[in-house]
Amino acid sequence: MKNIVRLQYRECKMETRRAWLFLSVIIGCSIAIMTNVRMTLSATLKHTTDLSFEIPDIPEKDLVQPSKKLKENRLKKNGTNDTEDMHPLIKQNDFIILPTTTTKQSVRETKIKSDLPIIKLVLLRSIGNSLPPRHDPEQAYLNLQFTLENERDFPHLRKHWILNRLVDSNILQRLRNLLDHHGQNYTIIPFNLSEYEKVSYNYTYYQPIKDVVHTKEYLDKALKGYQHIDEAIYQDKNLFVTNQNAARNSMIDIGVSTGEDWILPWDGNCFLHPNAYEALYAHLQEIPESKKYAYTPMNRAQYNEDVLTDGYQPNLIEEPQVILRHSAKARFHPLLRYGRRNKVEFLQRLKIKGPWDRWSPYLQWEKENLGPFFKPIVDLDEPTPKVGWVTRLSSGQQHLEKKGTIHERGISRSESMKSLLGKLDARVAVELHGFKPGRTLLYFQSSALSQDRQLYEQGNISVKKIVDELLILADKALRYGPWSVMDKPDHSIAASGDKHDYFHLSPYYWPPSKEAAKNPTSVWKRRDGKRYPGTNMHEPGSNNFDRTRLSDMQYNTTILSLAYFMTGKEEYAQVAARNIRTWFLAPESRMNPHMNYAQVVNGKNSNLGQSFGIIETKDFYFFLDAVHLIEEGNVFLNKTESSNLRSWFREYLNWLETSTLGKQEYTTNNNHGLFYDIQATSIASFTNDTAKMIRYIESSTSRMSSQIANNGAMIEELRRPTCEHYQMFTLQGWSTLARIARSVNRDLWLRNNRLLCNATRFTIPFLKKRNICKSKVNQSDVNVERWLPLLLDAEYQCPELRKQNIWPEWFPTLDQVQPPLIAYDMPIMFNTHDGVAPFWNLGLDRANYTLSSFTKTVPHKEK
Repeated sequence: MKNIVRLQYRECKMETRRAWLFLSVIIGCSIAIMTNVRMTLSATLKHTTDLSFEIPDIPEKDLVQPSKKLKENRLKKNGTNDTEDMHPLIKQNDFIILPTTTTKQSVRETKIKSDLPIIKLVLLRSIGNSLPPRHDPEQAYLNLQFTLENERDFPHLRKHWILNRLVDSNILQRLRNLLDHHGQNYTIIPFNLSEYEKVSYNYTYYQPIKDVVHTKEYLDKALKGYQHIDEAIYQDKNLFVTNQNAARNSMIDIGVSTGEDWILPWDGNCFLHPNAYEALYAHLQEIPESKKYAYTPMNRAQYNEDVLTDGYQPNLIEEPQVILRHSAKARFHPLLRYGRRNKVEFLQRLKIKGPWDRWSPYLQWEKENLGPFFKPIVDLDEPTPKVGWVTRLSSGQQHLEKKGTIHERGISRSESMKSLLGKLDARVAVELHGFKPGRTLLYFQSSALSQDRQLYEQGNISVKKIVDELLILADKALRYGPWSVMDKPDHSIAASGDKHDYFHLSPYYWPPSKEAAKNPTSVWKRRDGKRYPGTNMHEPGSNNFDRTRLSDMQYNTTILSLAYFMTGKEEYAQVAARNIRTWFLAPESRMNPHMNYAQVVNGKNSNLGQSFGIIETKDFYFFLDAVHLIEEGNVFLNKTESSNLRSWFREYLNWLETSTLGKQEYTTNNNHGLFYDIQATSIASFTNDTAKMIRYIESSTSRMSSQIANNGAMIEELRRPTCEHYQMFTLQGWSTLARIARSVNRDLWLRNNRLLCNATRFTIPFLKKRNICKSKVNQSDVNVERWLPLLLDAEYQCPELRKQNIWPEWFPTLDQVQPPLIAYDMPIMFNTHDGVAPFWNLGLDRANYTLSSFTKTVPHKEK
């Protein structure tokens, strides 16, 4: 079978742990108890062939101390705590059953009806990944250990185990060691991280609302069946990782190959009590040949040790397990994921009645993408007989094992799967693509920056021109700063009265009169496209607010860090570090980690800010790269400072995700939502949360489909009075996020049927050959050179545009002619409102922009 490693059946070995358990008890017990022990050993050794009593070497990490509940049980039964004097091999068992408490049920011979035909069975159990918090992290190991040490070898029953796509190699090895120690046969279905990476999240399967993951209803979990949204997104990833029905079908195939009469393809946590097996076997003996299928009712154990007590009475209300005759033709539905009735669908095809008959039907998207369901079983002879019973061992989360917790188990299962997939995504980035959590540059690509530095040192004319400009600005930056939110005048602080709070007025709101401007309770009115004095960068009056200071701190610090990287001049790094300490760390000057008073509308909402103000921290993405550049070696920022800086950004990200303003910005369906994603992605990476970083990148593909029409038009931006600017600004935002996404091997240019290329063609006037968008505002002052970085993307990310013969022969008002375009010859900086990082053309990934875009000379057209 493909991707399955088959291991040869091994000769059974003596269960030495149990032997040592019994021997230790023999030494300290009375003659009557010793007699009981000898009876126990006799029954245990009946089915073994190796009587060696050597104690195997067990790694210290595999030793599990007895559970608190088990210790309490021992104290109650024996009056003493007997765990301290036990043999270390015995102490590792979390569920120890002492010989003095062994019941007759667990040691007596299994009763088989000799007057009926002898049948042979093969029991195959699939062990998958534990999913905390739905399961105890040690569930798989502890339940397997419990089963191997307590479940009997039954006559006419062959056992086989499946280790099903276990993602943790350490857990896999521990389980293998345990199975090998007990002489068990098993098959491994391996987990392959590279194959996992190829499986995509899907944001189109289930969309009850357009771009549902960016809606208030989704965030507030107010949608009916909201959990189905995440489950639909994770459908294919879940299916690959859990692989449940594929494993069940593999178990059936293995069972057929053994030639046994009946195949039991069961879950890994199933445990057979002697009474259960007797009943199961007796019932199967009486089933006529026409019956190809049977089912076994199941109960759920809250504590594993309960299964071994006297008079154990199962409560058979859980989903039953299925049994197939070796000639049965039906198989489990291969596309049903874990948690989505993947076994129940088979039960319903077998016409087995249960509470699932009252459950809501599969959703329409499931029917369209995963169906058909309930395909008739051609060799089914109704009714399907019920045989014996089985116990499902505890998940280790007792509060979820109680009756009536099925809904809670479903929610916990969904959250657990989300957590596991996030960890796997992070592993892909780290193990396959060299991503270093909290250290990798996102915007300026590290190796490309190093190449730029090498070219500069070699005297490359194009690179030298850029770096020379960088150093001129860096030398100036040495004389400026530091900056602090405390620098604003006392008459211009937030309504909180705390000068540490960032404060800025909303740019498009004006007082109704000059007198009203002095009244904090007067309600200002919106004038879209016309900025209030002081809200534009560096204009008179801007020092009354914090936005210009924040921008200057970020730009100057980034320039200094890049200059330090290019030259190694420590003074640049020292001043950059000073700027960082002052704005974020020093108690007397630090900014509070929130934006509660950004873009305040006077007279509204108690003079709190608006969600739109969050866009004023949009440039954190390149600034955090600058921090990385001077963090190397902890010389300029020591370990404590770096840790505290991450704590600041962790607090800020928490505010972004949980505050009313942050949630509003997240759900905004224009450039504001996009730039929220850009800064949240960058901060998540900086704070070592790679899983969250990737989740933001992946969910942005849903936002992309909502913001950009199939023809490439960004409708919300075209509605703005300064629509030309906002088209450039938003497309640049998508270009920035795509550049960041490449750090974890995500290519947004390829997503959604290359929708970004459609937007590039529609938006850039030279490609569309369009006129300036209609507006009541004069847009004649638009800087045409502003399109150059986007034209570079058009050439190298969207080569199909050239094939469509729409590439211009010349660019109006520019002195450049026919491409290829040269990144090094383009402007190094634009207006801070434009959303382009300073020295954006350094650190460009060479894998995505050919070398010709850096080294050729650009011809000039004649004037």
